[in-house]
Amino acid sequence: MRIMIRRRDKKTEIVPKEYWAPTTDPMALLHDMDRLFDEFRTEWESAFLTPTRLSADIIRQPLLDLADNGKEYVVTAELPGITKEDLNVEVTENSIEISSEKKTDEKEEKEGYIRRERRYSNFYRSIPLPDDIIPGKADAELKEGILTVKLPKAKPEEKKAKKLPVK
Repeated sequence: MRIMIRRRDKKTEIVPKEYWAPTTDPMALLHDMDRLFDEFRTEWESAFLTPTRLSADIIRQPLLDLADNGKEYVVTAELPGITKEDLNVEVTENSIEISSEKKTDEKEEKEGYIRRERRYSNFYRSIPLPDDIIPGKADAELKEGILTVKLPKAKPEEKKAKKLPVK
């Protein structure tokens, strides 16, 4: 099927679509629009939503690992600079939520000047789990900036082999 498009100069009435672009596939146009919006969003976030001066106190999204040990899940998160008091871990039957909020207010007064700095940082992560767990038996430990949460499964997965007859 050949698609024809009318030209604006009207010297010739109809021209093939290849005149305008070699690939004017509608899906390609949609992908280009998605790419343009993604680039715009990225530029917008980098210009307005990220701080211009990075500080050691600004906390990024923590890196997480979720491992399945058969009888339990083990979540490991890197949380540098976070103390136990600033950390909140909540466990439900099918998810775990890790959040932190850290506020710092420093004030220094000397003759001739006053220096006051306020910092605020927070993060929130919610991790859905593939199987139900027992929240009452979950265990969390924060050691040297590494959070380890052990989540025992409600019904440990039994891996039994079953021989199937071949028909």
